[in-house]
Amino acid sequence: MAKGDNYISSNEDEDDKKTVHDDDFDDDDEISKIRERRIQEMKERSKALHQLKNSNAEYTEVQENDFLKVVTGTANVVCHFYHNEFQRCKIVDKHLEILSKVHITTKFIKMNAEKAPFFVGKLNVRVLPTMVFFHNGVAVDRVVGFDDLGGKDDFKTDVLAKRIAQSGVLELKTSSNLTIISKHERLARDEQDD
Repeated sequence: MAKGDNYISSNEDEDDKKTVHDDDFDDDDEISKIRERRIQEMKERSKALHQLKNSNAEYTEVQENDFLKVVTGTANVVCHFYHNEFQRCKIVDKHLEILSKVHITTKFIKMNAEKAPFFVGKLNVRVLPTMVFFHNGVAVDRVVGFDDLGGKDDFKTDVLAKRIAQSGVLELKTSSNLTIISKHERLARDEQDD
């Protein structure tokens, strides 16, 4: 009989364990929500890594024969039509180089206007620098010269970013506290600190 009691007692312990074990899963909904959130975070991170791998995080020169392939192969493109000897084109290059590193969902390209007469004519580029903004292969907006950027050579990169964002081909990063400063501004701050 003692053996039987042990056997019954053993079964009661298993029932108690099952009861405790079942009670642990009363929060299935909460666990499910946490799991779904975590899966979504992992998907977003994977997407971001994929975007970074196939990143547009560079400012590249495009030849006329590659232009259509680049513009139609990327959702958002900023194309700077430039001339090698124009100082204002070099200023735009500096700002677009910075933006290309920060806004990887937009492709930043430049095209020598002298070597691209077909697209200069087709896109009616008359003044340099001219930036043409493309969404899904269609020109949606443009900035001609510096009038939209304050009319001065020393405009800030964020002024250009905001102007491009107005066209819908650039998503502004508003959650970041990142401040972009030029080499000149950094040197001036360093001198003030000394």
